[in-house]
Amino acid sequence: MKSTPTPTATQMEKPHPCDVCFQSKFCLPIALQPSEMGRIRDVIQATVRVQKGEALFSTGQAMTKVYSVHAGSFKSYVTSSDGREQIVGFHIPGELMGLEGLGQHTYFTDTVALEDSEACEIDLRALETTTRDLPALQHQLHCIVGGKLVRAQQDQFSLGSMHADERLARFLLDLSERFKARGLSPDEFVLRMSREEIGSYLGLKLETVSRLMSKFHSAGLIHVAQRQIRITDRRALAELLMPQT
Repeated sequence: MKSTPTPTATQMEKPHPCDVCFQSKFCLPIALQPSEMGRIRDVIQATVRVQKGEALFSTGQAMTKVYSVHAGSFKSYVTSSDGREQIVGFHIPGELMGLEGLGQHTYFTDTVALEDSEACEIDLRALETTTRDLPALQHQLHCIVGGKLVRAQQDQFSLGSMHADERLARFLLDLSERFKARGLSPDEFVLRMSREEIGSYLGLKLETVSRLMSKFHSAGLIHVAQRQIRITDRRALAELLMPQT
């Protein structure tokens, strides 16, 4: 009778969640050595489940972690002194959340799940230590933070100078490009945020967002079925953002 081979330590090890995660290539550097990738995995503590409407973190809370969206989606908002909420961002799988507070170690937004979602916890102290040792990781974080600053500036420009239809067109095209970058369909997707939440983000009233969605649908730019969006004329949608001569 043949004896059953004893598994080696390597064979018995469970794969790290990052090794089997489709989104890892979007939140981890791609130019590291295998030994360096081990350092990256060490800073990722766990994957947490967040129910729809539940806060992942809140404004003023001490910042001990940053998060990467593993599944689902989130919104971030700030609250004015008179209690009004202003949405400042939506987050889809592979995107990092909480980086705005890196300098002060305090979260600057309330970040809430738009649907039942999952997020990977990244230990902040371990991340800061690792970035000092791994220039490639430090460079990627700088690029991510820089990209967020550019998007924030574009949002300010949008709110300050674009007409309502231009704002909505830009929002849909931007979301489309972000889905495309993650290997998802850029032409057909579900809006997990409500029209009221889109309005808050774009500085528009709910009625205006609903009217423009219907207008775009009637003009053949998009097809709308509740929250399901299909971009049917990308060129015409993009032309709304072009300077008029």
